[in-house]
Amino acid sequence: MWIFGNYSRRLTVIGIDMSILLFNGFLLLGFVVAVDVLPPDMRGVLQIVDRNPVLIKKCTYSKVYSMLEAQCSKMELDNIPFNLNKDVQVLDITVNRLRDLRNDTLAPFKSLVYLYLGDNFIQNIEEAAFRNQHYLEVLDLSKNGCDEVPKSLFQLPHLRTLYLGNNKLTDSVFKMEVNSPLKMLQLTKNKLTKIPNIGFIPTLQTLNLSDNVITTVSTEDLAPFCSLKALDLSRNPIRFNDGNCECQTMTAWLKERKINVNSDFVKCAATNDCAIINVQFSNRTYELYNTCSVIIQQKVETEKARSVWILVVSCVSVFLFVVFVALFCVHKRNRRRRKKQKEQQQLAANNANTELLNSNLTVGNS
Repeated sequence: MWIFGNYSRRLTVIGIDMSILLFNGFLLLGFVVAVDVLPPDMRGVLQIVDRNPVLIKKCTYSKVYSMLEAQCSKMELDNIPFNLNKDVQVLDITVNRLRDLRNDTLAPFKSLVYLYLGDNFIQNIEEAAFRNQHYLEVLDLSKNGCDEVPKSLFQLPHLRTLYLGNNKLTDSVFKMEVNSPLKMLQLTKNKLTKIPNIGFIPTLQTLNLSDNVITTVSTEDLAPFCSLKALDLSRNPIRFNDGNCECQTMTAWLKERKINVNSDFVKCAATNDCAIINVQFSNRTYELYNTCSVIIQQKVETEKARSVWILVVSCVSVFLFVVFVALFCVHKRNRRRRKKQKEQQQLAANNANTELLNSNLTVGNS
């Protein structure tokens, strides 16, 4: 009887487990059916909740020209990931949801060389946001809607390429001097009404100002960029005063300086007066251009002097090293010689002692 009672209790437990299993199965089946009958919009919401890309995706790392790159594009990020490798040199965080660059946002990343922040929602950039970027060479801030950028950005010691297109920058943003060695500056699709007044940039070679609202341009505006080779002023409402031969003067300047222009703003109207006279540039134009050229010359001379000093120091270092090696060899040779002489003296003394001992033994025997 006890056996049958125990067996019946086991059957009861198994029955309860089967009931729970069947209940869970019917519940899962009901959920699947409910999802199928939901409207498409609601099913999309469920999919978004279950497959949130921010939770699934992670920044990937790779090597680009021996530099560590972090690829964080299209991840719907609101901030730069806190666990990102601090030694990253190339950071691509384009097409995300960044809104601010605070003073401490980029502070942990002190090795950045290439930084791509394009196609975000960045509108607020604090003044010291790029303070620690001593090695930054390329910066992309395009497609953000910025109406201000920090002045310290233009003081970075190695910044050579800067993308600021598709923002809301006005003329007031560029009332300062640029000390960065910029070679390319892109300012397309902003709200500029004139060539930026950013002082002398002797290194600048490419300037893109297309799709702005620039109405006037003169040789004095371009003279501070004495190394300029490419200029894009297309889709700007530029107008020249035909009475002052401004268009012909600009055309002559561009031709003389061999500046490639990607626009038709210099298609001058035919006027007899401008065709007869020789085009003359203003004294101010020459003054600005010559000042820019002097800066280049000074930098060349500084680099040459630095190279000479490096050569001199290198030669002196090599000479001192050779002298040190020679003295060390002489010292080592003298040391070996003294050691050999000492060994010879010791051997001679031992021989003398041996001979004296032998002579004493001979005398004693006799």
